[in-house]
Amino acid sequence: MTTTAHRPQTEEMVIVHTLFRTHLAALPDLVSAVPDGDRSRAADLAGWLTELLTGLHHHHVGEDELMWPVLASRAPQDRLLVLRMEEQHSRIADLVAGCHRDGAAFAASGRRADGGTLAATLRDLNESLAEHLSDEERHILPIVREVMSVDEWRALADRGNASIPKERRLVFLGFMLHTATPEQRNLLMAQLPLPARMLWRLVGRRDFARAYRQIYGVGPQW
Repeated sequence: MTTTAHRPQTEEMVIVHTLFRTHLAALPDLVSAVPDGDRSRAADLAGWLTELLTGLHHHHVGEDELMWPVLASRAPQDRLLVLRMEEQHSRIADLVAGCHRDGAAFAASGRRADGGTLAATLRDLNESLAEHLSDEERHILPIVREVMSVDEWRALADRGNASIPKERRLVFLGFMLHTATPEQRNLLMAQLPLPARMLWRLVGRRDFARAYRQIYGVGPQW
């Protein structure tokens, strides 16, 4: 995450949020469409779900450890708002655990009934997550820009980036670019060092398109 005028560039967190929103929201219908007993397709979707949920977990743990304590101490007038965010994290964590459980069962059986159970849990997760991400963007990020330092915000970004396996970082960059606005894409690409930009053009875009096609059955539209 970068900075503007010596303040954290919080728009990059919105880009990450949009990735989670978009792809978790698509999964209930994808799961429900799996033919009964198709364990290969079920495993593909469950694997993608696991990646998304793992990313979401690390995203939230980073906030729990590096963001909420700072905001609570430097913006005490907003302490109740921070508590609300922490409570939302706890509720989401319970739903994430349920998705992991139901996803594993679905991957093992491929059964339509197990897919229905997973889809229902995912819809509950998406409802809670939509509320939380909206609250965070509307109420928390403006506070972040006022009270967090550039280095503190960068540490939060570095924590999140480090949680992505190296061999998947260009693929996840592709998923972020795909759901970003043109202005957000420019922002993301501007922050990449030249070697990373070259790798994206040479191999990352291709690897992303392959991963996208595996999940959605069609190539990404830009």
